[in-house]
Amino acid sequence: MQEIELKFQIPPACRPALSEALRDAAGATTRLRARYFDTEDRLLARSAFALRLRQEGEGWVQTLKGRGDGLMTRLEHNAPLGTDSGDAAPALSLECHAGTPAGAALVALLARAGRTPADLVLQFSTDITRTHAEVHADGAVVELALDVGQIAGGGQTLPVWEIEFELVRGAPAGLLSMAYLWTEAFGLWLDARSKAERGDRLARGVTQGDVLAVRPVDAAQPWPQQVAVALSPVLALVGDVADDLASPTQRVALAQALGVLAQTLRADAQAAGAADTVAALAGMVFDAAIWRRVETQALWLSLLAWSLPDAR
Repeated sequence: MQEIELKFQIPPACRPALSEALRDAAGATTRLRARYFDTEDRLLARSAFALRLRQEGEGWVQTLKGRGDGLMTRLEHNAPLGTDSGDAAPALSLECHAGTPAGAALVALLARAGRTPADLVLQFSTDITRTHAEVHADGAVVELALDVGQIAGGGQTLPVWEIEFELVRGAPAGLLSMAYLWTEAFGLWLDARSKAERGDRLARGVTQGDVLAVRPVDAAQPWPQQVAVALSPVLALVGDVADDLASPTQRVALAQALGVLAQTLRADAQAAGAADTVAALAGMVFDAAIWRRVETQALWLSLLAWSLPDAR
C-alpha cells in the first residue's frame, strides 16, 4: 500500500500548546522503540528505502518503506510479529514482505547490488512517545501523530519533536486543509526528512543530506505532474534550510530548483502569483527564518494541492 502523509517541525515555544490541543482531541499515547537496518554502504538509504523493527506497546512490527509515486506518498508494508519475544527484538525477515510492492522492490534492489538479507545490519535506533488522534477535515479522516523522543546512532543522540499528518481515508485535500490549520495555529514548518534519513545521517556523523538533481520539466506532461517534478527537489531541501543546517552547495541547489519551479508556474495563468513568490525565495536561501514562516508553509501546501493528480 501507499501512505499519504506530511511531517512538520514544531517551534519550541508552541510545543506545550500543541500537546494540549492534541490531548483535547482525545489522543492516545504509545511508546515506539525501533531499530533500523541497512547495508554497510547504505544501499537502502541511498535508494529511499527504510527497514525497521519496532516495538509498539507490547508487540513488534516489521515495516518496510520505499519511494511512492507522489510528493506525499510512500510505499509501506507493515508485518505484525506478535508479542512472543517480549522486549527482545525478533529476527529480521524479508519474507514478511513477500508478495507486496515494497517487498518486491527491495528484493530487486538487493539482487541488482549483489547483496543478500544477511548484509542488512543495525544502523541506528529510535525511542519515541507518540500521542495520536484521528480528526475529520473536509470529508477526510486524518491521523495526527505527535512524536517526542530521540534518535540514537554513531555514538550520538538527536532529539525529536515533530508532528505527522497521515490520511486515513478520504481525499488528500482534507489532509492539506488540516495541516494548514495546525500550521497557522502553532507555527509549524514542513520537513520532508524522515526519521530514517535523520538517523542515517547521525550514524554517519553528518548533518546535511544529499542534493537531488534538478530535473527538467516536460511541458507535455499533465499540469499536476509538472508541478510535482519541479517541487520535489525544493521540498527535499527546505528542512535543512529551515533548520539552518544546509551547506552552501545545498543552498545553491535550492535556488536553482526554485528557479525551475517558478518558470514552471509561470506557464499557468492561475499560478502566476505563486511564481513571483517562489522566484523571490530563491534570493533568500541563507535566511532560515524565511523558511519557517507560516506564509512559506502556506505556499508549499498550495503547491502540493496543485501537484495532486486531480488538481486540474
